[in-house]
Amino acid sequence: MKTLTPTLEAAQKKPHRLPYVGAEVFDYQAGIKRLSWTRLYTGSEADSHHGIAFDGNGDMHRIRAGSSNALYYQKQELPFATPFPYTFPIALGELPEFDTWTQIATDCAGPCAIAAYGAKVYIFYRKTDNTLRKYYSHNYGQNWNNAQLVAYADVLSLAAAWWGTGDVVVCFALKSNELNGIVLDTSTQSTSQHVKEFHGAATHIFLDTYGIGATYNPFWPCCEIVLAAKESDTPYNHYDLFRTWFSDTYHFLALESFLMSPEGEDITYEYPDCHLPASAQAYETNRIVAVEKFTGITAYTRPLACHMVKGTYWSDTTFTEPKPFLDISSSYGLRLQSTADYWWMERPDGVCRAPRPAADPLVLSSDAVSGKIISLQQNVAISPLKIRGAGGVMNSLVIELDNSRAEYTPIPSGLRFRSEIVLKLGYKTAAGDEAVDAGTYWIDSWEYRSATLQGRATGQSIFILTCLDGWGLMDRWTAPYQMRWNKDAVNPRNVWQILYQLLARVGIKLTNTPPKPQSSAINNFYPDFIVNPGAHGDNAIRRLLSFVPDHLVFRGQEAFTKNPLASESSCYSYGTDHAILAGNYREQVFTSRARAIGRDVSDNRILQEALDRDLLALAIDILEQDYDPNLQDATRAQERADAILRTQQTQATPATIVVPTNVGQELLDVVEVTDARCGISAHKYRVFAIHTDYDRRQAIYTQRLALCAP
Repeated sequence: MKTLTPTLEAAQKKPHRLPYVGAEVFDYQAGIKRLSWTRLYTGSEADSHHGIAFDGNGDMHRIRAGSSNALYYQKQELPFATPFPYTFPIALGELPEFDTWTQIATDCAGPCAIAAYGAKVYIFYRKTDNTLRKYYSHNYGQNWNNAQLVAYADVLSLAAAWWGTGDVVVCFALKSNELNGIVLDTSTQSTSQHVKEFHGAATHIFLDTYGIGATYNPFWPCCEIVLAAKESDTPYNHYDLFRTWFSDTYHFLALESFLMSPEGEDITYEYPDCHLPASAQAYETNRIVAVEKFTGITAYTRPLACHMVKGTYWSDTTFTEPKPFLDISSSYGLRLQSTADYWWMERPDGVCRAPRPAADPLVLSSDAVSGKIISLQQNVAISPLKIRGAGGVMNSLVIELDNSRAEYTPIPSGLRFRSEIVLKLGYKTAAGDEAVDAGTYWIDSWEYRSATLQGRATGQSIFILTCLDGWGLMDRWTAPYQMRWNKDAVNPRNVWQILYQLLARVGIKLTNTPPKPQSSAINNFYPDFIVNPGAHGDNAIRRLLSFVPDHLVFRGQEAFTKNPLASESSCYSYGTDHAILAGNYREQVFTSRARAIGRDVSDNRILQEALDRDLLALAIDILEQDYDPNLQDATRAQERADAILRTQQTQATPATIVVPTNVGQELLDVVEVTDARCGISAHKYRVFAIHTDYDRRQAIYTQRLALCAP
């Protein structure tokens, strides 16, 4: 249960209560600001290898490879890199000249990269003699030097990242089956090379590669890397986007794929990049862009974008689902950078930017002078019912807003589809208006309703928002390709870790902070788990959770699992100082015997059972069984049988109570119920669903709690 202040807890128990409800609307995706890109330049430069960097003065440096082994460079002093408004008139000399390039080399074989810090600007490129060159300046690009970086041959793509605020810059050189992290100390011009092989005895065998991107993360510290490659595998080869990192000891983290297309489907992923701002805000994280190419009918080349889930780590491979985001085509991908005020994205013939600062949230309130919340209904449940014909799953938030003064006509700029709403439930207390966060939702639809009211000339106008929670987001997500865990011994994942990565596809972080009870199975069962193309995410989660007794609860932009132990203590009481307005209590027969069947590695049959002796003594034998070839030893099979029986036992004593809204109540909480009218005294139940109903017109502010055995 959420922690409440003494005044708020006292207010919700009073016989006469004054509700306070509100919501804040953010243009976020699970806590990460959505970017709105504006294209500043559209040119006619040919697409090829390219790069962008900003020096210590905030000036832009760009490079691109051209025809006839040319390498071009430009520097833009950006007076408009500061926030709006501009000062008009702007002198012509202050406008960017994105179409003006200077040729700096005649021996560039294609791959190139650029990085900058302070006054230093370093350009790396593959020379026509099959070596790597460095073209560098230590005075903001006024004077340049050209020298060999290293004699490293057959490089197909390059990326570069400055190592923090020191003298080290790292050039990452990617071959068809090898990656070299070339560490350059710019104060001495000394280098060291650190090679990661993807051939021979390597875990991942590459047949070819298609681009690389890198960015520096000061937290570890390390350079986070994304690369595209074709991997040799069984039963088929595939094209992947992989993540790794380059540590402060100059070692590469083991590769892990986060986007894959089997060979033969005519889809490849190429020329990725990633970027993390130097001073990232709480609503910012590492972003990834890449190219998706389809060569079938009808062929296309388009950019994809995703980002790391808020509060997670690069090593977790927790990235949102890569999705198309701009109507542009770029065979050599897009490059990302940032300044204090903007995200920047470029290719040879285009420059785009998006504001970094987040706008203030749009505030909705039951106390607003106009546009107030008239009513709301909130539904949360463990594994909610699917109502696909009605547009989703049962879990949702519906908010009715007063539009009598046209506050929501037209739609305010702060409201967009999938904008993030943080619901707040509370009361007017002795300390003022107090509320707690009651869930995070995402706008899925809106509608206007009007009606003629007797005696009124203007009638009634209502604006209604319908929103999804985490279950709804997973229902909307479908697997774009087959996803499989534990096919082999590479990167094993237990149930909790698979769930962690599935939820990440919609931006939700699975956490166990603060710690909750967890079953042995959720941490020790490693199933060969497949999500087929087109499968809905919520179905995949239900199937995964069927392996364990644990349940999933969404809280804000995060989620947690909890094993509902029968020994758990009560955290709240109803029927004593918190009134019960209505109650319904039931007991029923449930499964008396659960059986789990598996096979060990030698194909010997395994059978384990969990029994309810009290029901069996009454000659009640209701059997439920599950066969799973993943159950390869008696321990895992027994855990499955116990989970089946435990789930059935919790459904044996269903109850429903209607109470004045408890703003701290959460799913899976254990509560005590006393209802003398039905002979119930301090009986323990577990909360399985919560329906909150607020309507200022009818003076309603109640919750209907669906309960089960603890």
